Amino acid sequence: MTATKKLAQPELREQVTSSILEMLALLPEAHKKMFICKHYHGWPLDKIAEDLKCNRADVEAILRQINSSLFQKTGALLT
Repeated sequence: MTATKKLAQPELREQVTSSILEMLALLPEAHKKMFICKHYHGWPLDKIAEDLKCNRADVEAILRQINSSLFQKTGALLT
């Protein structure tokens, strides 16, 4: 069964959502804000960097690390 079809199952979708929220709760506030600005508000990296007063490369690296961790954690639920 593909991951998309698995996510159609409410129980599994709830587990994936809980897993994401648990991991986000452990992040430093600035990293959490980066993730939310990028994935929920759709902000470009430059705007996130400007808002948080840091450089774009740092934002990009941190988001890459968060996304990789989330992919590994949720991927285990979907295989």
